[in-house]
Amino acid sequence: MDSQSPDQMLDEVARLRRLTRARARGAAVPLMIFGLLTLASIPLYSHPFHAMQTLPDGGSVSRPGSTSGYAGLDGFDRSGALSIAFWLITGPLSYLACALWYQRRAARVGLTARWQPWAYVGTALFAVFLLAVFAQNHGAQKAPPPLGESFVASAVVSPLLAIALGLLVLAKVERSLGVAVCALVYGGLCVIMNGYGLGQIPAWLVPPSGGMIDGMLNPAQNLILLAAVLLVGALVVQLRAWARLRSVTAAAPVQA
Repeated sequence: MDSQSPDQMLDEVARLRRLTRARARGAAVPLMIFGLLTLASIPLYSHPFHAMQTLPDGGSVSRPGSTSGYAGLDGFDRSGALSIAFWLITGPLSYLACALWYQRRAARVGLTARWQPWAYVGTALFAVFLLAVFAQNHGAQKAPPPLGESFVASAVVSPLLAIALGLLVLAKVERSLGVAVCALVYGGLCVIMNGYGLGQIPAWLVPPSGGMIDGMLNPAQNLILLAAVLLVGALVVQLRAWARLRSVTAAAPVQA
């Protein structure tokens, strides 16, 4: 057996640590699952693609309906009970799918991240946020708008924000900057969409007076944008994981 210098041994230990971290990570699948879950919530709305109707004089007005706040975005939903059932069922099922993925990955490569605390916290977040929306709709005092009259602070509480916070916990578990960026962008968009209203651009983002995007006045387009953040993020995270794994594997010393 060839002898190795202390520096070579330390380099090999560091390489094996990097290899272990690269093999243990698997956050692309949870990002994909919650991106698809976001898309799956589109049918909760009564007019997901056509929330506005055109008047004879050429103007437009919101279609009649009501919103419970449980669907996720500030759009007219079909039923508050349906929205609650959707999130209370699909939320835990999504975390169960992630748990099965991590277990299968652990059986295949022999390594896994500590995903269990994340799954428990994420599942609880759905129930907490739904209870918070229920409290707001039944007499709880609403918080004053901190960013101006056009911003409604209480409106940002939604199951979609629970997804963003859950992904932030996952980013800590996976030690993944990419997952953290996806969670922050997803959560930030949720706050803007619900706090200011669909299609509205706040003044602090586009000074001096903000603006409006006509194509984003419908819930479906906003949900597609949110889902794209997670699905594109899943692709980028997976490509980076493969590149990191190839780099670490290629650095393995050649045995004589």
